[in-house]
This record gives sequence, structure tokens and C-alpha cells, in this order.
Amino acid sequence: MLKKISLVSLILLANLLADGQQAFEKGSFGININKDDVELEGRASVSFMTGSPVYSNFFVTGNFLNADEKIYGLGLSVENSPTNFRNIVFNIGLKSIFSDYKGQDFIATPITVGAKARLFLGSMPTTHIGAKFAYAPTPLAFKDAEAYKEYRIEADSSVIENINIYAGYRNIDTEYTNGRTTTVDDSIYAGFKFVF
Repeated sequence: MLKKISLVSLILLANLLADGQQAFEKGSFGININKDDVELEGRASVSFMTGSPVYSNFFVTGNFLNADEKIYGLGLSVENSPTNFRNIVFNIGLKSIFSDYKGQDFIATPITVGAKARLFLGSMPTTHIGAKFAYAPTPLAFKDAEAYKEYRIEADSSVIENINIYAGYRNIDTEYTNGRTTTVDDSIYAGFKFVF
């Protein structure tokens, strides 16, 4: 059942990314790796659903992380800049996390928060640095899940048009109702994104 939900979620995300490309240029699809793990991730503005730029700061996000546990994520977030600080973006949202380990189904809905800043480095390409945090305490954990924690620090740079390279550090912990706690990932990663 979990695999079917995950597959349907990834197909829907791919359709959203394809449709979003025609309407607004706010989205990306990327891959990052390290010596043990690979992650596919994407995001797209949902403003194409209404045909109005009013919702251009709402984003559908999705990812698949193949680590010690396979983790699927699908979320919705809102991001915006403070009035007088257009080079800083804050976001907040909800994300659904699906995983399983030795027959235990892990489902959690963490609250996500993050921030990203644009750096001006003279003639260097556009560069961003940001941080993300996701947390699901027991009331937001379902099935065999007890809690979920994730944090990331990431930097990216636009090397050529529509391609960003990025690197970061992530830490992801899952807790199960049977007392098992796993650090799914605690590592540095690097990759690239198609940006549209």
C-alpha cells in the first residue's frame, strides 16, 4: 500500500512539474548524491492551477531519498520575502513522509520552516544559502511512527542558465512506536538542479 501511495504521489508531482513549466518559471527538479545515498527532489508553483499569479508563492514539493530507509515526501509550502528585504525568503508548510522498515509503516506529517538568502559576490554567479527544518511530534505521527526530525543547510549557485549546482548537509531521524530510533541520514551531499 505504501509503495502504491508513493508511486501515485511521484507521478502527480511529475505532472505538476510539467504543467507548471508552461505557466510560471518557479520550479526545479534535482538530484543529489553522496557515497551512500541518492535523493531526487522537485518543487513547482501551484499558481498554474488558477491561472493567476496570486498563488505564485504556494509550492508543491516532493522528494525520494534512498538511504538506510527509503523515504518518500510530498508537501505544500508558502514562501515570501519581508517587505523591505527582498533578498531573503522565508517558508512554512506541511509535508507528508512515508517510509517502512521491516514491515513497520512510518507515516508522519511534519511542520516545515526554512529561510534562504541571496548573496551578492561581485562577478560570481547568483548564489543562495539556506536552512530547512521539519519536525513531527507524536500527534503528527501515524501508524508505527512516533516522531520525525529533519534539518538541512544548503548552498546553491547558478553556473549556467537553468542549471544550479548545490551542496549541503542533512540530518534525518525517525522514531518508531516500538522504541526504535534511526538516524536515516547524517551526511554531506552534492548535486544539481534544473531550474525553470
